[in-house]
Amino acid sequence: MHGFFYGLQADFRSREAQETARRGARKATEASNRVDDLEARLDRLTLACMAMWSLIQECTDLTEDDLVERVREIDLRDGQLDGKLLKNVKRCPKCDRVMSPRHSKCLYCGAPDLQATAFDGTL
Repeated sequence: MHGFFYGLQADFRSREAQETARRGARKATEASNRVDDLEARLDRLTLACMAMWSLIQECTDLTEDDLVERVREIDLRDGQLDGKLLKNVKRCPKCDRVMSPRHSKCLYCGAPDLQATAFDGTL
């Protein structure tokens, strides 16, 4: 009788392990698909940036050195030359609480976000 219950328990654990492995494989596939999507998006954004820079160079006297210096300047705005932009924390102009970057109004007092920029929602 003891062997019977041991067998049932082993079978249960085996099935549980198989289900855990299937969930892990599914999550890995989803993560891989997400990475592929992000890489494709990055490629499109890189191409768009290159096209814009090409147009700017044709229409102005700006050089590669000018671009590199501006990238460096913008990178340093958060205090670190690390190739990244940190999200700026916005404060409500009315109640001074932290505003959510996903909303156009303060969640606490309803004041509109008057400090909106063209890059809100991307950082």
